[in-house]
Formats: sequence, C-alpha cells, structure tokens
Amino acid sequence: MTKILIDGSIIHMEDLYKSLSIWIFRYLDSIDEKERIRYKILVLEETAAYMKKRYPQFEFIVYNPYSLNLSSNRIKKFFQRNKLYKKVVENSNCDILFVPNDLVTFSSVKVKLRKVTVVHDMKSINNAPKLSIQYLSNLYYYNRLLAHSDKVVAISKYTKEDILRFFPRKYEKKIEVIYNSVEISEQGIEDVRYNYTNYILFVNTLMPYKNVMTFLKGFALLKEKIKQKVIIVGRTTDYWSSNVMGYIKAAGIDERIIHLENLSEAELIWLYKHADLFVTTSLKEGFGYTPIEAAMCCCPVVSSTCEALADTSKGLLHYYGPPMDAEALSKVMEETLSMPQSKEELLLIANNYNEAYSREKQIKLYTEIFNRL
Repeated sequence: MTKILIDGSIIHMEDLYKSLSIWIFRYLDSIDEKERIRYKILVLEETAAYMKKRYPQFEFIVYNPYSLNLSSNRIKKFFQRNKLYKKVVENSNCDILFVPNDLVTFSSVKVKLRKVTVVHDMKSINNAPKLSIQYLSNLYYYNRLLAHSDKVVAISKYTKEDILRFFPRKYEKKIEVIYNSVEISEQGIEDVRYNYTNYILFVNTLMPYKNVMTFLKGFALLKEKIKQKVIIVGRTTDYWSSNVMGYIKAAGIDERIIHLENLSEAELIWLYKHADLFVTTSLKEGFGYTPIEAAMCCCPVVSSTCEALADTSKGLLHYYGPPMDAEALSKVMEETLSMPQSKEELLLIANNYNEAYSREKQIKLYTEIFNRL
C-alpha cells in the first residue's frame, strides 16, 4: 500500500480558523475511514495534542522547525530548517509527500519521496514591487517549489494561469486544476446565541487587497435608503485600526457597524444563514470561499469578479464593477436588497455549488493523482 505523508506544518494554534488550516481540516475530514491507514500527518509540536484529539484515527509525526536551538542568522536558519524537514520527511516511511499549502518555504526542498504540492495563489509575488528583493526571493521560492514537485495542483483556473504567467510552459505539464471543496456543516448551529437581524455581512481578511473600504463607501452611499446594519468578520489588523476605523467614524456609520473576530465555524454559518445580503469586494482571490459559502447557505451575494471569483462563482451571483467603484457597488446592493431572490432560486444556486464543490469530488481527484505517481 502506498503511504502518504500530509504536511500539516502550516497549522499553528493561533491560526486554526485561517483558510489554509480549514482547507487541511476539510481534506482530512473527507478521507474515508478505511483509507486513513495509508496516511500520516506531519504536525508542529504546538498543535500535536490538538490534532491527535481531533483526528485520533491518523498516525502523526511531530517536529519543531522553530526550535530556539537553531541559528539566529536568518539564512543559516533557513538551511537548517530545510535539512530538518528533509530528514523528517525521508524518515517517515512514506512514499508520497502531500504539501497542501505553498507558504512554508522549507517544504520546497527536494526530497526522495514523490511530491504533490497545492498552490493556492501567487499573491506573494503579485503584491511585491517588481524586481524588489521580496519579488525576486518569492520568484526563486516558487520556482524551487515547482521544480521539486512531481505534480502541482492549482485550486482554480485563474491560479494555474497565474503560475504560467510567471513560469510560461516550464511547468505546464505538472499542473492540474482541482477546485477546493466547500462544505457547510450544521453541527453546533443550534447552540449559537446570536440575535442579529437586518444586516449585510462581510467576511474577509482586513487587509487592503480585500477592499473593505469600497464596501464601506458603498454602504455609506446607501445608509439613508436601507435599514440594515453591517457585520464585518475578520481579525483586527493594523490596516483596520489605522485606516478603516477612521473612515467609519468620519462617514458617520460607526453606530451601524459591528465587528466580530475569532468566530467558530458554527457562528460563521449562523451569520451566513441569517444575513439579508453578503458582499465581497476582494481584489485578490485564488479561489474565494466566502461568497460560495454564503450562497450555499441560501444568502443573496454581491461579488466583484476579480481574479478567480468569476471562474469559481460560475456566474450565479450578483456582480458589480469596476471593483473599487463604490457607487457601482451601492447600486447593485440596493437592487439586490429591494428585489430579493426567491427561496427556490437561492436553493438552486446552493445546490449547484454543493455539487460542484463536494468533498467527494475533491478527494477522488487527489486520490487519482496519488495512484498515478
């Protein structure tokens, strides 16, 4: 039996609700119980107890690449981590290394195992000033990551095209597109004690590239025309504190803004299910979980069409553009609120996404890759 080592070292205790951690949890949940014997999971010391309790059927390999015993020199430390990672992986008694993220730099090292790597987006290159040290180092890293992988999975057609934009034709034969699975769990929702009503929901990282300012400006243009408040879900960032909060007060909408963070999955699903409208104004998106999750909860959605969103949302949502045009956004928001879709129409959209992004479909495609290697 071919043994597969899943690299879960991207998961830290403080990041359990971040998108990459959730991706790995969803993947592990989708593995059939009879198949779990062929998998091992590589985890950090800090998450070992949590992961073993959550997934008792799996075998774990625990290591610590962030030990204080490593060199204080950044470059030396990088090579020490490469060496440690390589040693741990090659001593795992596995045949395939599955790296479901593209952010742990030392996982790009060449190993004896056959390697499958998932690339979620190329924003670390796209967001860096061209030819800057950051740009060139990230370009080097992704070239190394792709070169040392036997198969590369892009999570959307857009992500594949973005990879090929930086590495034209060089790795094209290695790349396959497998869309993420998206699943809405009803577990624990009955225990949520929220009483929010009449609100527009925004769920995203509170950074400039998620474009929350355009959303707030669009809402400010509508504030006298609609009754809804706004619920924004996202961890507090410097950008939120120093830029966004100032705008909220200046625009006179502070009493209609509710900011929530560190929500459980059940709390987030509750918010999706009870929202009058969900809005995403994202400028950068390798896949775009949140608008699809909202639509799967039968919530009307207004979305930008940036990067992967046009592909992954399948033309089933309400769209506005250009993405930073607050007036265009406000018009679509007003139209969507004033002419709500029927329950039947929203259910049809939800069913379409449930079928397209089922975890059974995703695990089947990954298993086919593993079996071909």
